[in-house]
Amino acid sequence: MASKVSQIQLSKNLLISKTSHALDYADVFQLQSKHLKNVPEPKDCMIAFFKAFPKSFKFLLILREKIAKLLRLKTAPETEKTSRLERLHNFSGDIGDSIAIFEVIDKNKTELLTGQNDDHLDFKLSFISYKTELPTIELATTVKINNKIGKLYFSIVRPIHKYYMKIILSRMEHILISKDW
Repeated sequence: MASKVSQIQLSKNLLISKTSHALDYADVFQLQSKHLKNVPEPKDCMIAFFKAFPKSFKFLLILREKIAKLLRLKTAPETEKTSRLERLHNFSGDIGDSIAIFEVIDKNKTELLTGQNDDHLDFKLSFISYKTELPTIELATTVKINNKIGKLYFSIVRPIHKYYMKIILSRMEHILISKDW
């Protein structure tokens, strides 16, 4: 039986909540795993996140990068596939480390807070893992819109974000089960 992804409320106890003020958007998607034997480290959740992208989502990211360059927004460093995988596998999750535009801002035993501030909007994404009855993984996102471009950008991205976060979280479970790094 597959583990279920559900949307829950953002907890005020999280690092992402304590560092995000005057938000325009927040969501948390949670997976309670029936298949993971152990609770993964938050840094491993971040690695699994990037490995879990469906092909259709990768296409949208490439499109986003091209549009972002035209609008002079921050873009991910361009690297070839081999070096991206090597960077993922060597990711230590220390403050200041980054994967693409996701820089580690803060961390504790259960949460790895990443994000980026840009002229159009500021976003944060936390990778959270802990155990209740089952190993639990959460992806928490916050957004602060800074201008009209940010408002337009996020109006396009928001439904895509909500749709793919559920899929990616579900795929992360399978990647964490067969952890190959």
